[in-house]
Amino acid sequence: MMIRRILQTKENLQFDILADINDDAVYNFIIDSLKIETDSPYSALLETIFHYAIAEDDAKKLWMAILKNQKEMSSRLGRKVSIKTAVVDYFTSQGMDDSLVVFIKDNVVNVIDAATRDGLTGLFTHEYIDAELDREFLRAKRYNLPLSVMFIDIDDFKKYNDNYGHKVGDRVLMTVGELLRRSIRQTDKIGRYGGEEFLVILPHTGRNNIIKIGKKVVSNICRYTADGEQFPEGVTVSVGIAELQQGMRDYGELVDAADKAMYKAKIQGKNRCCAC
Repeated sequence: MMIRRILQTKENLQFDILADINDDAVYNFIIDSLKIETDSPYSALLETIFHYAIAEDDAKKLWMAILKNQKEMSSRLGRKVSIKTAVVDYFTSQGMDDSLVVFIKDNVVNVIDAATRDGLTGLFTHEYIDAELDREFLRAKRYNLPLSVMFIDIDDFKKYNDNYGHKVGDRVLMTVGELLRRSIRQTDKIGRYGGEEFLVILPHTGRNNIIKIGKKVVSNICRYTADGEQFPEGVTVSVGIAELQQGMRDYGELVDAADKAMYKAKIQGKNRCCAC
């Protein structure tokens, strides 16, 4: 699955400053993603990596030159050479110094990160957060570690679009996304799971702590939007929480449990946190 290959590539880069990217398909995925967002995908890619603007035609020629250099290096060395290595070699031959290695590494992480983020909220995409949860689930099962998830749904979201327009609806989503980021820990991961749904992964977290965090999320969002300045009716959320249980076979069962707890919160009156 492509998203898992991207996730592994990002992890390799973050944990090893000299790590090589040996999966060309990751870059192809990034280019394809950029083609959806812009008419100048090669220019956008290289500007993000190198921090200076290049016209699309020139950017494409430069990228093709780097790929050609990669092929020639691989042939000379008798082994596969990563694109990052080919980039460093190409620019080193143009007179640039070794600090380019660190520069490229840092900015390639940014490129990969951007390809796995929701365009409106800046949170991880559904596919990416699913892949992260799958890894955390397997790790927790293997080492007998606590793991919890939080499923959040904006209450009566349709009314914001219907009564105030889609721009207000988008602002609600962005505001909730930002408040969720502020309410969780740095070790937690959050993604936009559906239209007005969000999923938070909380590693090393048991039932007691997840309940406290869930109540904090509900309170923060309600309190921050209650003055009516941004949103006339304020914004509330329903939160469902679930903890990994011994009998669960895959991460999907954990998400389903949190989803059911969220609907329990809806039935009980919304603007609250419930456990499965």
